[in-house]
Amino acid sequence: MIFFDFKVLDAIKPWYGINDTVMGGLSRSKMMISPLGYGEFSGHVSLANGGGFASVRCEFTPIDVSGFTGIYLELDSERDKYYKVNLKDVGTPQSTVYQAPMPSPSHQTISASGTRIVSWQRIDIPFSDFQPQCRGKAVSRPGIVLSQLCSLGLVIGAQQSGDFSLLIKEIGYY
Repeated sequence: MIFFDFKVLDAIKPWYGINDTVMGGLSRSKMMISPLGYGEFSGHVSLANGGGFASVRCEFTPIDVSGFTGIYLELDSERDKYYKVNLKDVGTPQSTVYQAPMPSPSHQTISASGTRIVSWQRIDIPFSDFQPQCRGKAVSRPGIVLSQLCSLGLVIGAQQSGDFSLLIKEIGYY
């Protein structure tokens, strides 16, 4: 089931950035639509002032995804960058998320001139991989309530300074 189809211009409307600026950092991020029909989560991660993460989030009316095994993303990512996916249900406290690492891309195509060639691939993340986190640290809490999913986010952190760009065709459930 497709949840976000970034060929649709309105697909980015509900997305907004949450960066380390909430704690004095200097990182920045945004979600935008390319005229070529995909979304782009991009920005810059700065380690200055104790920072080090950038993220985007989308909140929505609760949906029931309990009949699915996990979430998938059709994307193109730089090989040397590592991202995570965040989910929340209606009962998740504000600073807590259920987080899973995004598998590394299996391939990336670079042209002879050294520029990136978009190479779409689908990655699957089972719901069982999502673990509760509060400000980057594991916490003890019941599993996510999949019948009341209300938020999805993308994050880059883990001391990965510099520019980043994650291209996304669609996000859905499998």
